[in-house]
Amino acid sequence: MTIGTPPAHAGADATRQPACGTFDMDLHEGEILYAQLLPAEGSPGRMALYQNNIRALPLPPALWHAFQRACREDASSQQLGKIIKDDPVLSAAILRSANSAGLGALIPINDVGRAISRLGHSMVRGVVASHSFASGNANPCKIYDIQMLWKHGMAVSALAEIIAAHIPGCNPDEAGTLGLFHDIGSMGFNLINEFAQPAELDPARGHLVYEFSRFGCTHIDMGLLLARHWQLPEKITRGISYHHHPGYAEAESIPADIRAEVLAVFLADMLAIRLGCAAGNPGGILPHASFAAMLPDTTLQEIANSKKVRAEMAAVQAIEF
Repeated sequence: MTIGTPPAHAGADATRQPACGTFDMDLHEGEILYAQLLPAEGSPGRMALYQNNIRALPLPPALWHAFQRACREDASSQQLGKIIKDDPVLSAAILRSANSAGLGALIPINDVGRAISRLGHSMVRGVVASHSFASGNANPCKIYDIQMLWKHGMAVSALAEIIAAHIPGCNPDEAGTLGLFHDIGSMGFNLINEFAQPAELDPARGHLVYEFSRFGCTHIDMGLLLARHWQLPEKITRGISYHHHPGYAEAESIPADIRAEVLAVFLADMLAIRLGCAAGNPGGILPHASFAAMLPDTTLQEIANSKKVRAEMAAVQAIEF
């Protein structure tokens, strides 16, 4: 079966998906393709309750803001290394990641600056983020595996930067940052696990409805609470709120200044899941046909088959936190 050809039970809404072309992909054995993705909005009462839980979390350390500022200023690996060296635990995490067996380093790396060069800024940003926002992962009764969620974010971040090169006007750094944080709401579910209800995923309705049935809100709602508490940039916060829009709405429904980055993250999320780096969401859905014009020089299948994508995915899978 080919992704792009809706299943027989997909319903009338499935006709909005392109039948062939830009977003066609071969469907893997056992892969979940949602017939449609229905939006769901968290109940005000639940969101007020969850916001109180979020307020109790510590703010990210000054190191995170310093690292982000240095990245925006195109700091060298050695300059970034000087920032990271101020935190010995983070320095050890960077070195451990750079020396992960799966990355194939023949000679051990003992310098943080060299470790950053080995990993690349995108992956280092993921390791720094997982360290900086670890305070939200303290609950021992977890619904989702935090390391898998960060790995998924790192994969989407790296893939979004690759895809950004094929979307006119797309800022790769902003797409990468949005990719890293797009699913932080799933991490928030670990903080409210006592409120979870039994629910079953229905591919005919999609995972947002499943999340609402289970938690009374979606990871988008929870992600916005965390993003605002953690003082993430306004553009990234807005991107989180729209990052599933391509699955159920036309391109014009997303503000023009973040539309390209949102599409890059949506496609990267889909590729990360189908290439074995999923987290809380096991399935995918194609973008609305109106997004096809935003990917003028390639197809999703060609991107998925590229050596660069395979190399980035292998590197992310090899990372050891």
